[in-house]
Amino acid sequence: MVELLVVIAIIGILIALLLPAVQAAREAARRMQCTNHLKQLGLGIHNFHDTKNALPPSNFFDENRSTLWGLILPYIEQQAAFEIIQKNYDADWGPFVTFNGMWNGKITSTERNSLGSIPIYKCPSKRSGGIAIVDTLSEAKAGPQGDYAYVVSVRQGLGWWEHGIDARKVVNQMGLIVSPFKVAPSASGQWRDGSMTLQVTFASVTDGLSNQLFIGEKHIPLGRVGKCDSTTNGGTAKNQPNSGDCSILMTGIWKSPSSGRNISSFDDANGIPPNSPLQHTIARAGDFKEDEYNPIRSYGFGSYHTGVCPFLFGDGSIQQISSTITFDILEALSIMNDGKAASIP
Repeated sequence: MVELLVVIAIIGILIALLLPAVQAAREAARRMQCTNHLKQLGLGIHNFHDTKNALPPSNFFDENRSTLWGLILPYIEQQAAFEIIQKNYDADWGPFVTFNGMWNGKITSTERNSLGSIPIYKCPSKRSGGIAIVDTLSEAKAGPQGDYAYVVSVRQGLGWWEHGIDARKVVNQMGLIVSPFKVAPSASGQWRDGSMTLQVTFASVTDGLSNQLFIGEKHIPLGRVGKCDSTTNGGTAKNQPNSGDCSILMTGIWKSPSSGRNISSFDDANGIPPNSPLQHTIARAGDFKEDEYNPIRSYGFGSYHTGVCPFLFGDGSIQQISSTITFDILEALSIMNDGKAASIP
């Protein structure tokens, strides 16, 4: 009996030692898969540039039209998904409409689910397989969800929530966006045929593609993955705790955090001192800062990979950036033409 108890105790100890190793191996595999997804997205962006001689825009024409995540679909071997968006043409609205008119009756349930099933838009450490969609009739919410965001930095005068708003209203402000992905306006009337003015090329990134952040894994606090609600569950008008995992095909004032994330931005109109940027540092999984004017830990970048956040650089490389990196280095890596040489520790 004593020998049996000893054997059972030894087996229990071995299992206790084995489980963390198994979990670590699984996380290593998920992290590698996440890195591979970013690599594929980088190839898609380069394919877009090779075809169009420009980088894909953050969104097209206005806040109710497709973002970068819809426009690059043909270049990541998702032509069928792109055609779902492209076919949603309306005589009044024109092409690439992704607001609730598309979700309510313009596409079938099968098409809707397919847009939420694109694997390379998901990090397996955050969500595993299946369909990731916000299935609601609300204009600001409906659509597929994803775990990556294009990188944005802006100059003083453009708030952290404004980088994806209607190009018709802020076309003169687009120079305030100093990172590669900008809204693509159209000449008057031409938006109806899908024409767009692409503004940024690889040559525009004068700091060098190897020194430029393109896409990163976006921070979604623990317990808020899959949730999309900009009106309830606490928070403030500008910083709702559940509004960062809404449709990646939409942008605009309160929708921007789902498709793109800021690293450097301003909010001078609401109590922030002039020339003082909001410092969006890398967040950890459990971080959430309910501060109306400084959403550092709400709408920034961050992952569930312990201690790091993966980023795609302009040259197609992937780097795991430590969550302890300073804001100054992140900001320099996010601005495409500031002339600053920054290296990751």
